[in-house]
Amino acid sequence: MVDLVIIGAGPYGISLAAHAKSAGLSYVLLGQPMHFWKNQMPQTMFIRTNPRYISLSDREDRWTIDRFSDETGTPLDSPFPRPAFVDYAFWFARHAGVEFTPELAVRVDRTPEAFTVVTETGRRWTAARVIVATGLQHFSYVPDELRALPPSLLTHTFGQTDFERFRNKKVAVIGSGQSAWEAAALLHMAGSDAEILFRREAVQFAGEDNTATGLRLIESAEQFYRLPLEQKQERWNTPRRGSVALFLKPYVEGKVKTTGGVEIVRAETWGDGQARLTLTGGETRIVDHVVSATGYRIKLDLLPFLPPALLEAVEREPEPYHGFPLLSEQFESSVPGLYFTGPLASHTHGSAFGFVAGIRQACRSIIPHIEQGKTQMDP
Repeated sequence: MVDLVIIGAGPYGISLAAHAKSAGLSYVLLGQPMHFWKNQMPQTMFIRTNPRYISLSDREDRWTIDRFSDETGTPLDSPFPRPAFVDYAFWFARHAGVEFTPELAVRVDRTPEAFTVVTETGRRWTAARVIVATGLQHFSYVPDELRALPPSLLTHTFGQTDFERFRNKKVAVIGSGQSAWEAAALLHMAGSDAEILFRREAVQFAGEDNTATGLRLIESAEQFYRLPLEQKQERWNTPRRGSVALFLKPYVEGKVKTTGGVEIVRAETWGDGQARLTLTGGETRIVDHVVSATGYRIKLDLLPFLPPALLEAVEREPEPYHGFPLLSEQFESSVPGLYFTGPLASHTHGSAFGFVAGIRQACRSIIPHIEQGKTQMDP
């Protein structure tokens, strides 16, 4: 029996564990440490947020990215290399005394008294509370128009790390955001003949100073929940236009063909193991592979470790945002003791929780709430 089980060993999970340890709470942190950042993202690319705003969180704010830089001699260059961020996360965990249990949760059950979490190895943990701190791995979105293609011809950018296999191949990248341009850049570097296809007329680039963006995200993480409903609705209903970091521009511009103002009408297998894309206006493309850089759509029901009965008990945000759990100010769902943070909290608490920027607010809301509840329960 432990006080809490944290599912997800990325930046959110590691930070939550650091706060739990400082609060004297017993915990189990499940998941492969930094798996997404270390094994599911290309390590030759960068983090778009200014490194001054990507610190993980501990209770005393001791183990910051600035201290990591000072102690290890790692330059805080912007853009910041992904391997350096992974190194920082493990440095943080070591100094904060975070302990990992590198097993995946496969099922979470609830009784009136507690939760039981079963891992892939069959181990069972009983906890008064569970925090779901997973990332985007379950929510990759592929448009209907592309789903007719077999896996041999179609992949999503999630988990796409090896672009060498596309050397001397023709590849279509679908999308106009950061992941599309990053994939196109890496394809070009690998010797692929790539083309980006997207609906917009032009690509939107982020401003040169990404310091302001990082600061705004952190501030919004603290403020969004308390905004009047009208302001929240205005933000929810404003279409989010993905942008591309300026550092990617020289990797793509003049090197990779970009075609805007088109949509995929049809995708089909063609000839000797190729894909044929029919575009609006009747144009076609014959390619060896299609990379869908089409983002993510959050849907709670896609979490494989929550059984139907528990999913049904979690109250949702109103339509059309029914994929998100409705959360309290402390990130607790309608199921007492079950908390969600990271992307799953990005409707109730705002878009900052789709990024590292939301970590500090999540930790300083969830862990004191659990600590207070435990104190009230103890004799």
